[in-house]
Amino acid sequence: MSSLWNFALNVIAIAAGLWVVVEFVPGIDLTTAAGEELTAFLVLAVVFVLVNTVVAPVIRLLGMPLTCITLGLFALVINGIVLMIAEWLFNVIDLQDAHFAVEGLWPAIIGAIVLGIISGIVNFFTSPLRARS
Repeated sequence: MSSLWNFALNVIAIAAGLWVVVEFVPGIDLTTAAGEELTAFLVLAVVFVLVNTVVAPVIRLLGMPLTCITLGLFALVINGIVLMIAEWLFNVIDLQDAHFAVEGLWPAIIGAIVLGIISGIVNFFTSPLRARS
């Protein structure tokens, strides 16, 4: 039960970060029907968390040589690619009137940086709520 609680808190943190990214990063947009914004952000957050859990470790492993050569800067590119994969998968799911758009690698990289910062801040404040193992 504690892992489900931690997953829910992680989804909330990512959803908050995605909201900030959509609001402030040019080139990233989420269009929804009126009144469906919260649902779209939560579904997008679940998709992002799943992509980050399943696909991202493989990409990070394959990109490890470039990450080492660039002294870690390639990790930003990997995070942008993960955001673009989440965009693709969210649009494949095809929520009724929701569409997530990332218009290139640079907005994806900037969005991934902002997402990491905001979700880190939210996770800091929700850490007392997380179950201790």
